[in-house]
Amino acid sequence: MPIPDDRPLPARLRRVLCAEPGATAVTFEDRSYPWSFLQRGVDDLDRLLAEAGVPEAHRIGIILRNRPGHLAVLLAVIATGRQVVTLSPFHGDVALAEDITTLAPQVVVAGAADWARPGVAAAVAGLAALALETGEEDRPLRARPSDWTVAPGATERGDVAVLMQTSGTTGRPKRVELTYRKLTAAFEASGTPVASNEVRLRTHPSILWTSLVHIGGLYFAIANVAAGLPTALLERFDVRKWAALVHRTRPRRVRLAPTALRMVLQSDLPDDAFDGVEQVSSGTAALPPDDADRFTARFGVPVLSVYGATEFAGAIAGWDLPLHQEWWTAKRGSVGRAFRGIALRVVDRATGEPVPVGAVGVLEAKGPQLPDDGWVRTTDLATLDDDGFLFIHGRSDDAINRGGFKIVPSVIEDALRAHPAVRDASAVGVPDERLGEVPVAAVTIREGAGGATAAELRRWLAERLARYHLPTEIKIVGELPRTPSMKVSRPDVQALFAPVRQD
Repeated sequence: MPIPDDRPLPARLRRVLCAEPGATAVTFEDRSYPWSFLQRGVDDLDRLLAEAGVPEAHRIGIILRNRPGHLAVLLAVIATGRQVVTLSPFHGDVALAEDITTLAPQVVVAGAADWARPGVAAAVAGLAALALETGEEDRPLRARPSDWTVAPGATERGDVAVLMQTSGTTGRPKRVELTYRKLTAAFEASGTPVASNEVRLRTHPSILWTSLVHIGGLYFAIANVAAGLPTALLERFDVRKWAALVHRTRPRRVRLAPTALRMVLQSDLPDDAFDGVEQVSSGTAALPPDDADRFTARFGVPVLSVYGATEFAGAIAGWDLPLHQEWWTAKRGSVGRAFRGIALRVVDRATGEPVPVGAVGVLEAKGPQLPDDGWVRTTDLATLDDDGFLFIHGRSDDAINRGGFKIVPSVIEDALRAHPAVRDASAVGVPDERLGEVPVAAVTIREGAGGATAAELRRWLAERLARYHLPTEIKIVGELPRTPSMKVSRPDVQALFAPVRQD
């Protein structure tokens, strides 16, 4: 029996799921799935929890992949007012098992391939959690045989909708609590109806290729349903597959992170590849205005930047078409204006006092979708002009931006130092034409530790870090370059990886 939940977001999703059961809700590869498939996810979740004797279980861990069954389970958890604990399929086996054990979800949902990974079943058994498996035929969710007795689920239900993992902008990847209230505020601020009782299903789909385990994928997976939009799902970005999907499904809007946008620009797609597309939205990282203008000149579609973060439950500033048509020439390079309900200011990093209009400082934001009720400080350097347009001027920390994934060097360094042969390590970002930046690492080896190799260290990291954290190159050096105060000199570490000039 479905759990009643009168909060605006769960109620909105249930209204949409039931509106036209036979209409297409999801396309994946060569198959279409109706809205009734997503509704069955809600029914299956409630039924399987009841059959296991834990109908009130609310903390649901999902190893999220971009597949229809996983999408259905994600929506089912939100539509029933429960809590999603995001689990990354991109983590190494050791890190994934540790994540499950540390976060202690009452239910763990995964596809067959992830259940086959060493450590996953053991971690779930250690928690006595309920094990469920995704399916993609008639039913999106089914029970999984297990050798342990499921522990009773706790009955306390808070307002947290998603326990979301960041990509590590301010240290090790951390967990951010996205509440139903803040998600609702984020959707409403960007124009996605949540409180409205009117349901109108659309025929033009939204293409979703960003991973569901990150905010850019999860946000739009939920927003699409709230808006009545079908979702055309891709497991990962591939220029050819994505362009073919654009041609076949004729969306009016598409989303391309800067890395993906550059891949499209570097491809041999015909100039009319985006006929019918009215706008391209780009977020997750800074988009150089030259790239935006080259895209528009070639394909005839304006590129609208947005600015946000995981902690903000999505974007808090950006462009729309009327704003772009009126202001782009004058405000070229801006990420747009604050969204409805959001206030922005730029402050001095040391004193916290607002700086004059046009002066560079640290960006702060305030609004109903942000983590706190007061001003929230970001790690971005910014300016605001007299017309309220926001310009981002880089970061106030050492984070590496790998195609939109934010990596703090200490995450890589700590994992390397945990290797028994490693004495010290330094990770830095170096320029990359496609991704903007990629991480590399220099390592010193303990005396007498033997022949540790870069390949061995890469295997070590692959079991402990997400793929996007893995250095593209590891160099074993005698000593790390240091400043006179004995701190590691990051510019000198970067110089170790500079291309050799051919005179």
